[in-house]
Amino acid sequence: MQYSAAQIDFKFDRISMTLRRGGAVMIRDGKGQAALVRAAEFSDIAPERFEDIAISSETLCLTKRHMTSFGRTVPDRVSCFTVPAETFDDGQITALILGDGTLLPANANILGEHADSLPDMACRLLRAVRLIPAALLSRISARNQSQQARLAEGFHIPVLDLYELAKLTEDKEPEMSISITATLPLAAAADAKIVMFKQPANREEHFAILVGKISPQTPPLVRLHSQCVTGDILGSLKCDCGLQLQAALKQMKDAGGGILLYLAQEGRDIGLLNKIRAYALQDAGLDTVDANHRLGFEADERVFSPAAAMLKALGVTTIKLMTNNPDKLGQLGKYGITINQRISLSLPANPHNQDYLETKKMRTGHLIESE
Repeated sequence: MQYSAAQIDFKFDRISMTLRRGGAVMIRDGKGQAALVRAAEFSDIAPERFEDIAISSETLCLTKRHMTSFGRTVPDRVSCFTVPAETFDDGQITALILGDGTLLPANANILGEHADSLPDMACRLLRAVRLIPAALLSRISARNQSQQARLAEGFHIPVLDLYELAKLTEDKEPEMSISITATLPLAAAADAKIVMFKQPANREEHFAILVGKISPQTPPLVRLHSQCVTGDILGSLKCDCGLQLQAALKQMKDAGGGILLYLAQEGRDIGLLNKIRAYALQDAGLDTVDANHRLGFEADERVFSPAAAMLKALGVTTIKLMTNNPDKLGQLGKYGITINQRISLSLPANPHNQDYLETKKMRTGHLIESE
C-alpha cells in the first residue's frame, strides 16, 4: 500500500521518536529484504526482542564520510560500509562513530554496500532524524511483506519502506503559504515584521523577517540565514553567524527594506548536539569540514528548497542575494529564483574564528573578502 505525503510525515514522526529513545525500526527495500535498525549512538541500550525475529547478528553501518575520514579507501560505487558489531567491545562503537577511527581494526571484516541497500537506507534514515548516520542493523527472516508487517505489528515496531525514505529525503520544493504576519520591532531594524508559514508536517519551523517596505517592482535585498544558537543567541566568537545576522538586518534597514529568511538548519543542518560534537573534534585539531566528516556527515547538509518556497509565498522571484556562499546561488536558481545581484557580507575575523573563516574560504568555496 502506498502512503500519501502527509501519512509518511506522520509515520516519520513516530520513527524519529523511536530511534531517539534507542528503539528499533523495520526498514524494507521493496525487494523482499527487511531489517531491524537502531541508532548506533545508543548502542549501550540493550536491544529488545531482536533475537526473536532476527536471523543475523548486528552489523555496524557507517557512511562513506566516516570511512574516508578514518583514512580508508572508498570505491565510487560503494554507498556505505558494514562491519560486524561484535568486532567492538562495549563502549567502543559510540567512541568510534564520534570520531575515534583508531578503534576500527585494520583487519576488520568491512564490506561495501550499494545505494538503496538496507545499510544505505539505515544511514540515510538516521541522517534524516539528525542522529549520527551510523546504524546497528539485523536482517530478519520474513521475505513476504505481509509477514514482515505482522511481525512489526506484533512487536510494535514502526516500518519504513524505501519509497517512503526517498520521499522524506528528496530535495523537493515544499508547498508553503503564509500563515500569519505580525509586527516585530528589532534592535537592528525597528520597522520589521515576522512571517510564519504553513508548511509540511513534522518539518522545522522556518520564518521570514520583513524589514521596511518590499516593492514588487524592485528586487529586494535577501539574506538566507541558518539558525545558529551559539552565535545568534549566545554571541559565540567561534563563528560569524551572530554578527552576520545583525549586519544583514542593519543593511536592510539602511537600504529601506529587505527579507531575511531564518532557516531552522542548526549546524548546517546536523542539529545542535552534533554541532557541539563537531566543536569537540575541532578542539582536538580538526577543521569544520573534517569534523563533520569524522561524524559521518557531509561538510554541509543543508538544502535551500524551503527558502525558494518561502520567497515564492511572499510573491518574490527575483532578488539581490546577500551571501558569500555560491551554493545558495545555485540552489535558489534551480528552483526558479533569479539572482539579480550578489552582495558580499564579510566581517572582520577575530582570534577565535580566523581558522573557521579560512576553512570556509579554502575548503567550501565561500567568497569571503578580506577586511
